[in-house]
Amino acid sequence: MATSGVAREQTAVKPKAHARDRQASMVRTAYMYILPAAVLMTLITVWPLIYQVWMSFTNYSNRNLRTDNLILQMVGTFTGNPAYNSPDFVGLANYTGILFGGLAQVLSGFDFWRILLFNIIWTAVNLVFHVAIGVGIAVLLNQEGLKGKRFYRALYIIPWAMPALVSAMIWRNIFDDQSGALNQVARMVGLAGDTRWLQQLDAPFPWFPPIIQVPGWSNPYALMFIFVILFIIPYFFKWVRDRFILFTIIWFIGLEMVFYFLLSPLMNLIGGLIGAGADTSTIVLGLGALFPLSFYAVLIANIWLGWPFMMAVASGALQSIPRELYEAAEIDGANGWESFWSITVPLIRPAMIPAIIIGMTMTFNQFSVIYFISGGGPLHTTEILVTQAYRLVNEVTINLPGIGNVRPYGFAAAFAYIVFAVLATITLITNRVSNATQSYSD
Repeated sequence: MATSGVAREQTAVKPKAHARDRQASMVRTAYMYILPAAVLMTLITVWPLIYQVWMSFTNYSNRNLRTDNLILQMVGTFTGNPAYNSPDFVGLANYTGILFGGLAQVLSGFDFWRILLFNIIWTAVNLVFHVAIGVGIAVLLNQEGLKGKRFYRALYIIPWAMPALVSAMIWRNIFDDQSGALNQVARMVGLAGDTRWLQQLDAPFPWFPPIIQVPGWSNPYALMFIFVILFIIPYFFKWVRDRFILFTIIWFIGLEMVFYFLLSPLMNLIGGLIGAGADTSTIVLGLGALFPLSFYAVLIANIWLGWPFMMAVASGALQSIPRELYEAAEIDGANGWESFWSITVPLIRPAMIPAIIIGMTMTFNQFSVIYFISGGGPLHTTEILVTQAYRLVNEVTINLPGIGNVRPYGFAAAFAYIVFAVLATITLITNRVSNATQSYSD
């Protein structure tokens, strides 16, 4: 009996061992298939990223471009070996210079917190219009009985399909204050046709809220950025989103009171204790002061460029919604608006959320619209992070003692990683809140 039991146990173990060996073999085969792609991606993606991280901690410039061995050049930074034209190690100096104002000495009009705040709001406002217009037109084109649907869909996709440079040049010509189409039409209808769309420095709505009052020795844009972040954070919680309107009113008024009436005296008190508040003046700043007239010009252009993408995605999602759902909702007494929010929005959400994340990334880094229409002007007031990074690489020189004027590629590498960190944080938060990568069944 005992011998028979042992035999049965050994017989049961063999299939399990065979299954494990089979699984291990499949895993090895899978790794062999992905190995060539992994090696290639390491060479063309991972290695440049590692090299750029190293650059960001050095004073790397165009004088360090020539070397016989990139790896030994990296090692030379830490060993002091000059044989491979290694730059000097500067630690976190590039990062602190970007975040706390040191870069402003070599890059005119640079204030990291102002540009970051501008970039975030630029992205958010564009996305609101892109999604609203794109989904709205997709819904209209999905109506039964509408003739010429295919023609309209093909026509509306043209802005998205056109080369970005061509579109930007067209809009730049439209906004030209001398011969632009916009001012010419204004003259034809008897309005003032001399608006300097891309050169007017004064913001048209400087007191657009929120409005904060801060000490003169502080950075008002950094504090405005903190205001905006504090305003946004509660909406990550479902309890707040369920009480959206009431909470928004109360929360905004509370933050406004703190940042306008209480923040400046409190900071001056703390500044006096630590010796940082010698300047007792105050600065009053409205969010609208960040946006000159050229902001609204490039906003119009980018809305025109961006909504067709959202329309295309929404149109595809709408085709998959059964018509019977709307008929059932109509029988239950739901009107068109109620059907839109209870049927259309939930069912196109799985397609729209990834599209919104893609659109957010593209808009955050929308180099062509800013650079080719406004040029970041006037006086760099419409710069975004990616255009500043371009200027660092291509337009700026710094003077190194004993060497002369060089391109600050180390600064540019650090700047690129800061931009990456900001965008990655925004994307991860958006993905976490929206569950964009979660399957619909989950």
